[in-house]
Amino acid sequence: MQEKQLNQLTNEVAEMATIAQAGFLQAWRAFLEADVDLAREVIVRDEKLNVLAEKIFKMSLRLIALQAPVAADLRAIGSYLKIVTDLERIGDLAVAIAKVVVRLEGKTYQLSLFEMPTMAEKVKEMLSVCVQAIESGDFRRLRLLDEMDDVIDGYYSKCFEYVEWSMEKQPELIKEGVQLIKVLQSLERIGDHATNIGEWSLYMSTGNIADLNT
Repeated sequence: MQEKQLNQLTNEVAEMATIAQAGFLQAWRAFLEADVDLAREVIVRDEKLNVLAEKIFKMSLRLIALQAPVAADLRAIGSYLKIVTDLERIGDLAVAIAKVVVRLEGKTYQLSLFEMPTMAEKVKEMLSVCVQAIESGDFRRLRLLDEMDDVIDGYYSKCFEYVEWSMEKQPELIKEGVQLIKVLQSLERIGDHATNIGEWSLYMSTGNIADLNT
């Protein structure tokens, strides 16, 4: 296989990772600021991520079919296909957060966000580790994702219980509470997909599947 073609594939995946990260950051800002217009931008721009994913899938399959890649290159292509799927799902979950903003019509939140912003900061850190690893090819920090995901899961449990308790105390805010739970679920799932990206990146590098979601 020509090294140039594999490098091109790597660059496309790195670009997709950057776009997915930016989509999440924009969606979260839209949520914090209850900015409906910004949320709608997230929803529209997600199509760019989908188009890039399709391009990478076709490029990967073409390389497999026409270039007869050696074992290491084939492992890289297979890993990229898995990583792209997770990046696409991160984009979908950013859209899910943006749709919550649209459903709540930009109204000021009546329920406390509790520790959701801190949870989101941890998600940002995970995505940053993934994007930097894909861009640089340096995968050493990816093993931090296991512990980081555990922290996010801990925040998810605390925040979920808090929103449940809040809805019981203020049943007139159940509609808002349900939407906050959707955001919580999206944050937690983005952490899981970031962990998956770490696992497949390490597999690409070492040939061994690392379980970072223990």
